[in-house]
Amino acid sequence: PVLDGTFKVKTVDGKEIEVMPLFEMYKIHLKDYDIDTVVEITNSPRELIERLAHDIATIKPVAIHYGEGINHWFHATLFNRSTYLPLMLTGNIGYKGSGSHTWSGNYKAGNFQASKWSGPGFYGWVAEDVFSPNLDPYAPAMDLKVKGRAYDEEVAYWNHNDRPLIVNTPKYGRKCFTGKTHMPTPTKIMWFTNVNLVNNAKHVYQMLKNVNPNIEQIMSTDIEMTGSIEYADFAFPANSWVEFETHEITSSCSNPFVQIWKGGIRPVNDSKDDVMILAGMAAKLGELLRDMRFRDYWKFALEGRPEVYIQRLLDGSTTLKGYTFEDIVNGKYGEPGVALLLYRTYPRQPFWEQVYESLPFYTPTGRLQAYNDEPEIIEYGENFIVHREGPEATPYLPNVIASTNPYIRPDDYGIPESAEHWDERTVRNIKKSWADVKRTKNFLWEKGYKFYCVTPKSRHTVHSQWAVTDWNFIWNNNFGDPYRMDKRMPGVGEHQIHLNPQAAMDMGINDGDYVYVDANPADRPYEGWKPSDPFYKVARLMLRCKYNPAYPYGVTMMKHSAWISTERSVKAHESRPDGRALSAGTGYQSSFRYGSQQSITRDWSMPMHQLDSLFHKSKTSMKFIFGYEADNHGINTTPKETLVKITKAEDGGMGGKGLWDPAKTGYTAGNENDFMRRYLNGDLIKIEKE
Repeated sequence: PVLDGTFKVKTVDGKEIEVMPLFEMYKIHLKDYDIDTVVEITNSPRELIERLAHDIATIKPVAIHYGEGINHWFHATLFNRSTYLPLMLTGNIGYKGSGSHTWSGNYKAGNFQASKWSGPGFYGWVAEDVFSPNLDPYAPAMDLKVKGRAYDEEVAYWNHNDRPLIVNTPKYGRKCFTGKTHMPTPTKIMWFTNVNLVNNAKHVYQMLKNVNPNIEQIMSTDIEMTGSIEYADFAFPANSWVEFETHEITSSCSNPFVQIWKGGIRPVNDSKDDVMILAGMAAKLGELLRDMRFRDYWKFALEGRPEVYIQRLLDGSTTLKGYTFEDIVNGKYGEPGVALLLYRTYPRQPFWEQVYESLPFYTPTGRLQAYNDEPEIIEYGENFIVHREGPEATPYLPNVIASTNPYIRPDDYGIPESAEHWDERTVRNIKKSWADVKRTKNFLWEKGYKFYCVTPKSRHTVHSQWAVTDWNFIWNNNFGDPYRMDKRMPGVGEHQIHLNPQAAMDMGINDGDYVYVDANPADRPYEGWKPSDPFYKVARLMLRCKYNPAYPYGVTMMKHSAWISTERSVKAHESRPDGRALSAGTGYQSSFRYGSQQSITRDWSMPMHQLDSLFHKSKTSMKFIFGYEADNHGINTTPKETLVKITKAEDGGMGGKGLWDPAKTGYTAGNENDFMRRYLNGDLIKIEKE
């Protein structure tokens, strides 16, 4: 095929138009990203960029792995697309050890694939017709009547003030950027299981102050007294994995095994299996409404044998058909309860069939794509893989497109560069050369919000689970103390923010001091706050500063998923003789004295994730769909997309006086004495030759 050049062709109506291969278009497009420009945009060393390019071009196989580091930024989709381009050009897709792989999220539903020959897969598990459940315990999956009657909705819209993304634009007036397949409805009831949803919500104090009061009922099922339980109307205590009294099933995407098990010990407290909580609620509703169909839908769970449903799931999935529940739990395939998912490759190699058997890729063209021609994507200026600054975390014009490519033709909707509202910054599409981008300013940067805040996971939590379990709470920071000698500590540990030592010193902040961390005051920690509002004291983030020279001058780090401050925890911290942030009545333990990591975050409802025109494979079945699908095409939240300002709150020394004691030793990062510097430089070791 021809890859270079431009050509004239006639259309069916006789018009002559110019066409060119995509490779030729990218040669034009990539002129904006010469090595000097890329060094400036990324602040990465020139020699490493060149070495990476050389390695990708000359080494096989090549794999690119990424996860919640990059996927916590607004333009993560552009990054993900960009990783595929060099792999496409070098043939590093579909071969063992190659490919582009994200480790953000473990969307297991896709392991239980449906097909015409196997049955309904995962969909039979969650969408058996409520008006016609199959009550035969031996019925094969193909006999199930599947009829989805629920309207899928992305929880991130709740995080967007429970509204779609609608902006009043100067050019078009009121414009809705949320596709019809994505459109949320006003939330009346929330019930979530094994997810600390409220605590982990971006802009959490906005949710608590201005959104959740409009929700009529909140219920949470969990095994810990979380922040979500603290604010729930009803809390359902669930058994832990070792306490399950009935069988449960799970699987893994990257390490493709299915596991079926139940607990080994009796429940320690008055708790139930997750399935029995749901089934019990259904049974009680049926009793109150005098309708046996509620109980029928959960018949086998209520009888203590949910393995009937597990067997149907196995029988209806392309990856598990032929397995039986009994064989797996009896150890026919190895360890009792474990079996290998029946994929074509092991270890799993995505797109093996496309490369070795020439099956089409799951795209509109059947080929791997480096260009998108959906009308919305052209409108947003992302038809090519392009560099964009974020809508907030940038010193430059928020959300600006760095390109001079004439085939990128974004619509700015008439929104001026001076616009400051978060939704206007989300949707505005302005294209500039990198030279012009460098001359622009972010209004927040000009107001002193000049620190990025990256938010990795902690090695001492699973998302937010176990964050305040004593040993984890102690290990998770540099201030852990089982004796709590400083009664200001919220518990046996407390959360911290890592700061470059020189940046901290320039602001008069010592290692171990308490600091306030503030983001855009127009909307954070919640819209409409006032200094006189008692809730503002709860919501404004205060935590310890820890010197860390590993971070550049303008970059801070605060691990996410710590447990938020609540009205009760703050009241306890200020009134208890021991100063613990331990809520009266609930026993909820906060990781903070005041505020939380989510005090400085907000939702960013990316337009590219709200398309009706996007054609893609279904998550759980061998078919294609357009538009929204949970876990597959929908909006998410991006906690790193923030700029913060940091100010000193209190001295770090005991009782709020003087310097934090460990910082006086000369052995801590950023406070090294001469001996410690010699040690770090290797000067304490002498090598004598024999």
